Amino acid sequence: MKTLYFKFLENLNLTQVARIIIFSTIVGIIAGLGAVIFYVMIKFVTHYALVEFCGYHFPKVFGEKELFELKHHVEFARWKFLIVPVIGGLISGWIVYTFAPEAEGHGTDSVIETIHKKNSRFKLRIPFIKTIASAITIGTGGSGGREGPIAQIGASISAILARYLKLSDYEIRIAACCGMGAGIGAIFKSPLAGAIFGVEVLYRSSDMEYEALVPGIISAIIAYSVFCIFFGFSPMFITQPMKFVHPLELVPYTLLGLICSIFGIFYVKAFYGVRDIFKGIPIPDHFKPAIGGLLTGILAFVIPQVISTDYGQIQNMFFNTDYTLWFLFLLIVFKILATSFSIGSGGSGGIFGPAMFIGATVGTFSGEVFKIMFPNLIQNPASYTVVGMAGFFAGIAHTPISTLLMVSELTGNYNLLVPTMWVCAITFILCRNYTIYEKQVFSRFDSPIHKREYLMSILEEIKVEDIMVKNPETIPENMVFKDILEYIPKTKFTIFPVVNNKGELIGIISFHNIRDIVFEEGLENLVVAKDLVDEKTEKIYPDSNLMEAVEKFGMSESDMLPVVDKKDPKKLLGIITRKDIMKAYNEHAKEHKKLIEEKKQKEFI
Repeated sequence: MKTLYFKFLENLNLTQVARIIIFSTIVGIIAGLGAVIFYVMIKFVTHYALVEFCGYHFPKVFGEKELFELKHHVEFARWKFLIVPVIGGLISGWIVYTFAPEAEGHGTDSVIETIHKKNSRFKLRIPFIKTIASAITIGTGGSGGREGPIAQIGASISAILARYLKLSDYEIRIAACCGMGAGIGAIFKSPLAGAIFGVEVLYRSSDMEYEALVPGIISAIIAYSVFCIFFGFSPMFITQPMKFVHPLELVPYTLLGLICSIFGIFYVKAFYGVRDIFKGIPIPDHFKPAIGGLLTGILAFVIPQVISTDYGQIQNMFFNTDYTLWFLFLLIVFKILATSFSIGSGGSGGIFGPAMFIGATVGTFSGEVFKIMFPNLIQNPASYTVVGMAGFFAGIAHTPISTLLMVSELTGNYNLLVPTMWVCAITFILCRNYTIYEKQVFSRFDSPIHKREYLMSILEEIKVEDIMVKNPETIPENMVFKDILEYIPKTKFTIFPVVNNKGELIGIISFHNIRDIVFEEGLENLVVAKDLVDEKTEKIYPDSNLMEAVEKFGMSESDMLPVVDKKDPKKLLGIITRKDIMKAYNEHAKEHKKLIEEKKQKEFI
């Protein structure tokens, strides 16, 4: 396969951009098929564990097909929720912690960390273990979503394939981002949002992995098309007609942003608080997801809607406004706790699905409250359900653009873009110190994979003339060896330009050149500087930048470069050393870091 791939590219004589586009298409096909397999596995386990065994019937989701028929009617038994999630936790915990501990948790964080700190070196077994363990966790009632697992599956397989084909580290990173975005775009039927999520989720600020955006869009389109061939092209949800018709509506939407931020911060604190508690429990990790399953089952025994990832409940909220406020409030709190128990205990699943559920419930709750507070202003309370879905996750994930687009694609409703943008901006600002993805870094400057870029950027900013030593000490070409040996200890340099009687540069002398003849007798007055000079030394111009100087040093064994006039290369203007470059870089790097820290403290976005 590898040979055929390279022969194909060689015959076409394609540029790097074209190669990335072709590979993005391959990534899209793989991610799409991975999403199909993962989706079927979740539906299979859910059907037999929760529907056939527990008798729980999920409300229908408009854009999702029923893959398995109910063979016989089973009376709903709440008490079975106390058993099934525990069994699922035991099985998934044993699989994960026996074969691939990296597959525990919600997955997206693991992808972010691997891209930033491990140069996108994913292990081959992870996507397979993640697929099985997540399908079992979610299918047996664990409150997890599809996003984390499919992100890890898509990114892992894509990066591994890219490494197998011996692509560059840059291309492997692009492949990982594309695979993550394509998988999400496929399984949620939201290709544009998925592509942007793959480049946006890596950072806590408004920074992005811009290089992966266009390839990511291509991958997401292909993955979406592959997935929808099997499950239809309809959006996941259908909603009532909703519009933003008056600027005054921004008042309750502003309050919605505040409410989403409060519950979002609670979600982050609860999730990682529960995670830390489970880490401290002195039992093998294999059994912890079972405890999380039991606690989730207890919550589901009280309110069954918190079980698994019940997108049907979101669908109901778009049309049913008969929920009581106390029930909606309890549903928010219970779903946050159920997700924290299911995934924070080490279970395998995503947090996007539960976050959308919580956000929709927060929106529904707020819409009902605002209907009482602003009876003449609220046109349709269900519009707050849609906007709440986006606002809640945009704040805690620091992904306002992709979340905004994803909710629009999920619902097929673009009439609420303005209030959704408004609420996403508010939650993004208010939740800036909290994130559900703790492996995010603030910006590209903080990412290890971009350190070389910033090194180059800093070195390209500084000119040689800014740091060169002007009027350097030189050695005349006719200076005898004896005098050279007496001259060197009187200076701080070990390398010297050599000039002729006209002051023109003819080369350099270094201690490295002369140390082999230092102890030879009889040469003190016979050998002159001209005999020792290295005439092939690299030269640099004053208007060159330090990156060019580094490249010159790479081609030279010397620790010093003569700086010469561009029009007259024999005219010596100064010298520059490796030490000078390091000193200048460190000073500018400190200044850059200081500016970044000030930016982190001052800016909201």
